[in-house]
Amino acid sequence: MKKVIFLWIGLFFFYPATSQEKFITLEEFLAMIKKHHPVVAQADIKLSEAEAKLLKARGAFDPKLEGNVKEKNFKEVEYYSLWKGSFTIPTWYGIDVKANYEQNEGYYLNPQNTTPRDGLWSAGVSIDILKGMLFNNRMNMVKQAKILQQKNKLERDILVNTILAEGAKTFANWRLHYENIKVYKKFLTNAQIRFEGISRSSNLGETAAIDTVETKILVRKRKLDTLDASIKLQKIRLKVSNFLWIKGVPVELAEGLIPVLSEDIIVDQLNIGNYLGNAENLDAHPELQSLEFDINSYDLNIKLKKNNLLPSIKLNYNFLTEELSQIRSFSTENYKGALKVEFPLFLRKERGQLRLAKLKRENIDYKLKTKELSLKNKIKGIEKELFNLQEQISTINEIINDSRVMLSSERRLFEVGESSIFLINSRENKLIDAQLKQNEIKNKFYRSNINLFETLRINLGQ
Repeated sequence: MKKVIFLWIGLFFFYPATSQEKFITLEEFLAMIKKHHPVVAQADIKLSEAEAKLLKARGAFDPKLEGNVKEKNFKEVEYYSLWKGSFTIPTWYGIDVKANYEQNEGYYLNPQNTTPRDGLWSAGVSIDILKGMLFNNRMNMVKQAKILQQKNKLERDILVNTILAEGAKTFANWRLHYENIKVYKKFLTNAQIRFEGISRSSNLGETAAIDTVETKILVRKRKLDTLDASIKLQKIRLKVSNFLWIKGVPVELAEGLIPVLSEDIIVDQLNIGNYLGNAENLDAHPELQSLEFDINSYDLNIKLKKNNLLPSIKLNYNFLTEELSQIRSFSTENYKGALKVEFPLFLRKERGQLRLAKLKRENIDYKLKTKELSLKNKIKGIEKELFNLQEQISTINEIINDSRVMLSSERRLFEVGESSIFLINSRENKLIDAQLKQNEIKNKFYRSNINLFETLRINLGQ
């Protein structure tokens, strides 16, 4: 069940205008999302996931302790008893350092497994001389995990940017409907005052009764417009509530909370001022950097596939001694060694894997170039739209000022009997349309700034 928490109880820093009204800015709203929204917490999981994968990759270099025992006894005869323990330290360059202990005995023991009575100690190395020494799967896994760690941080920032942009657009729409209902309420009040005045004047015989009917119709129309705007405002308030959480609990907006947003401060609150007019420089863009990390990942895969074209020459060499306490007892004359060479004649599998890796890398390279061009054009388009909207705001402000002058003049003419209620209502309707248009243009301006913020994938910090 959704728990209603009144947001003016310590959730934001507000600046009260009256005892009933509290203000919330876009900056405060976005800070709330960053701190508490589940999507942000979900994005943080990406960082933990990358750390876990890096830990897993580094596990390939963990020292390993092994031991095994094999025995066979039949009809009171000990056929064999084989005891073996080993300690292996993998290293970065495909060299494994090993220490072993063997103690074997038995009536039917294979001669090659024969050891001194107190056992046999050995120490040495295992090396893959060509294929695994300069670059191998273990190196690749660790480097890939480090790339993933950097890439997931970018992915996390992109997810946070997306939810912040969605929240900001909803906040802007909230501001739009709040401003619209202010317009409707103001002119509803004006219509009611005018109706009362006309009614008194009509009762005194100073104005025609038909004017009373016309003003009454206008009041009812204003009420309908106000009710419709109120419904739209309530709907958008519920959408705003979707972005508000406190410690995993969803919260609702309190009545009387007022969104604060203007064209003068939105650029600063979204931190896009330094990016305007700079669409050509996208070196630090998260989406492009993410694709570059993909390219780096494929480069590592290509390097590994090329390495797999080399012959596999595995060398094992161990010094032997039965007296571990005496280091000098290790002698080059006592050793156990092995050499294994593998090399496919046609290398069709290896060459195919290399070709596929190169094609995938080439595909990402094309994707990077296309994405960069698309972003540049999109940013330029938004910048032009912003410039156009600023001109529209200036123009609509002039229209509103002129409409107010016309309405004021029409009222004065009506007072001296040279106008009519119809003309006043007509002038008033034009002023209402102009103010609603002003709210709409401002909303487009806000959303265009938010689109730029989202396109640039700006990180507002923690």
